[in-house]
Amino acid sequence: MSSPESYPRTTSSAVRYVPVLMGESVIGYVWAAVTDDAARYVRRLSAGEAADNAAVMWTRRLRWAKANGLTPLQALRHWAGQDEDERAGRVPAGVEFELPGLQELEELAAVG
Repeated sequence: MSSPESYPRTTSSAVRYVPVLMGESVIGYVWAAVTDDAARYVRRLSAGEAADNAAVMWTRRLRWAKANGLTPLQALRHWAGQDEDERAGRVPAGVEFELPGLQELEELAAVG
């Protein structure tokens, strides 16, 4: 039995991203490619176990979004403004950023 299909995990496109918060702390970022079909959660290295736990939940959420026909950018925005989940955290409404590439976001996540 295979796992549900997910979005591609890499891109050479610019990325739009949103912070994932647990309380008031950023534990990671959910991103979507601007010009292709990629999306993923990137954990913030300094956030430790909370970021790791959220990774499992965001992987499930993104698979759900793909299975339900959402584009990566729609998936990025789907959970914005919803109540905080005890494992996945929350995405604030109306907060979205863009970087030229995935490498820049991974560097941001590495340094905090």
